[in-house]
Amino acid sequence: MNRTSHILLASALFLMLTSEKCDKDAAPAGSTDSSITTASMVGTRWNLTTIAGEAIRLPEGVETPYLSVAEDMRLSGFGGCNRLMGTVKLEGSALSFPGVGSTKMFCKDIQPTETAFLSAMRATNSYRVDGNKLTLLDKETELATLVKAD
Repeated sequence: MNRTSHILLASALFLMLTSEKCDKDAAPAGSTDSSITTASMVGTRWNLTTIAGEAIRLPEGVETPYLSVAEDMRLSGFGGCNRLMGTVKLEGSALSFPGVGSTKMFCKDIQPTETAFLSAMRATNSYRVDGNKLTLLDKETELATLVKAD
């Protein structure tokens, strides 16, 4: 065999082995495997809907607060007035937002919601993803819920 044949054979073998690995790791639809929920959380914009079980109320014209987690585990988002940033620590069903911060503008009408959202993020130690709904938890206590943006 010549060098080109060896390269083609090695490439084909690599592709075959890696595609088989992906098939083995895939979970059936409806699975609650934490790696599946982790994958659905990353790279998605999550819009805030409730804090401590209460629906958020936004002044007219205010953008919905949200968060987004990039593949490098960087957090970006919006609290209602300020941009959010920080890092995300995600291990199985454990979730935390160490060092979450924001810009420092003050917006009177939305400030209580933004402050509560940041407090919920700082208290988060676990999470649950159910379909298009992300729930931030402190053990079993619901801190905030967010829904996947369209």
